[in-house]
Amino acid sequence: MDLIRRSQAGDNKAFTELFHQYKNLVYKTAYLMLGNAADAEDALQEVFVQVYRSLSTFQPAKGAFTTWLHRITVNHCLNRRRKHRLPILALDEAPPTSLAIRSPEARLAEDDAIQQALGRLSEKQRAVVILRYYWDLSYAEIAQILDIPVGTVKSRLNLALRSLRQELERMEGDTPALAPLRS
Repeated sequence: MDLIRRSQAGDNKAFTELFHQYKNLVYKTAYLMLGNAADAEDALQEVFVQVYRSLSTFQPAKGAFTTWLHRITVNHCLNRRRKHRLPILALDEAPPTSLAIRSPEARLAEDDAIQQALGRLSEKQRAVVILRYYWDLSYAEIAQILDIPVGTVKSRLNLALRSLRQELERMEGDTPALAPLRS
């Protein structure tokens, strides 16, 4: 909190520390939302420019800094996707997911399948899944970040998980290595 106060007071060194403390959070969220490293790096820079310009509007009483930062990042990525009409996901650059120990070939097939299925979700569903399962945020935190009711978070997540399961089951016929994902 001290870094935030110092940054709000115009301390550029504190803002640099703030950037280094949160850059991985912003980058990973942007990568998952945008689907490739180049766009994620651009978004990282653009988000922190926006944070720098609007840091004076952050109010700790209204929520945690990470919630505020997630909101800026997700909104920026959604706007960027709409503006640039980015493809759903660059599968050749898909980040690894953590799954149980399996052969490298099986892990690659699973990672690709999960990323491909995630990429087929709507932007709104993808955002909820990323915030819930990649960042382990609560329903209330996600609702605050996306400015939607908690019930909407739950319904989007339910629909997204159902869509992911259906997509993975459909893909299972094409890729026998995906059979363990059903359990």
